[in-house]
Formats: sequence, C-alpha cells, structure tokens
Amino acid sequence: PMSSIQYFYKVLNTPALVNELRDIAIKEFSVENVLFWDNYQLLQKMVYRYQIEYEKAKEMNDERYITQYDFEGYYQQQMMSTQPTQSMDSYSYDPNMAIPKEIMPYFTSFYYTFIHYDGPAAVNLSGNTISQIQCDISIYPAVGIFDNAKNEVVEMMYTSIFPILLKNNKRHFDLSV
Repeated sequence: PMSSIQYFYKVLNTPALVNELRDIAIKEFSVENVLFWDNYQLLQKMVYRYQIEYEKAKEMNDERYITQYDFEGYYQQQMMSTQPTQSMDSYSYDPNMAIPKEIMPYFTSFYYTFIHYDGPAAVNLSGNTISQIQCDISIYPAVGIFDNAKNEVVEMMYTSIFPILLKNNKRHFDLSV
C-alpha cells in the first residue's frame, strides 16, 4: 500500500519526490531530516566508490592506487550533480567494515553536522542511538555507524512529512511510483 514504510523507501529513492519532501520539511521546520537522508546516501556512495577503487588497486597489485584516488573530487561531483541519484537499494556493504582512512573525513563531518548535539543540522535521535554512535566512533568506527540513526530519521519523516506529501499529491501518487 501507498502508506507503507516500504513505499516510503521508494519515495526516498525518487529524487523529484525527495525534493518535494524537502520543500514540505522546510515549511514544517524539519529540513534537517531530509538533509540527513541526502548526506547519508552520499556517504553510502563514498563507501561504494571506495570499494570499487580498492578492488582496482587489488587487481593491479598496487595498494597505493587507492591513496591516489580523488575522493574529494568524487564527493564534490556527487554534491553538484543534478542527475537523479540511482537508488542504493541494489548495493550492499558490510556495515562492520572499518571506515577507510581515505573517507573518514566525510564520516566525521557527517557526525558533527547531524549527530553531535551542537551540529548545525542536528537531527532528533534517541539517547541510545547517540550514545552508541559516540562509543563506536571512538572505539571502532565502521561504515554502518549511522545506520540506526538513518532508520530513526526515516521513521520520523515517514510519520511527519510523508503524510503531508501523500495528501498534497494524492492524484499524482495514484499514477506514479
């Protein structure tokens, strides 16, 4: 059904609908949740790109290859891209893989933007989730460190702004997605 969380994930993987969600979130003063989602997906792409480049380095028997890849350029390209983002549904990763040093700055920036209580776009997360992230980031930062936070943020958007999107676009949703 259209009102299910599974359907909402389809919406979250449709750039035009994410833009509509962002507009609603701005009006509802909760834009940080949509920004979190956008940036979380960007982190996933960074991990995916790292894995591709790491495999190339292994094939070439040259571990230095990975250190020469322009992750910052890739990050900027993804940030500036107006192309619809492909869904990350088909892509899987080991959430327990240590965050590679080459992309750690992006995870750190994400933490200080969305998780840290003083962050400019701090999202409303449970104390348990925040504590777990703080513990993990100092002991063993893994690429899945923000997965529980993502689940909470998606749940918040699902209950707060998604019903507004459905109401505003009833006819549109009957025809698409």
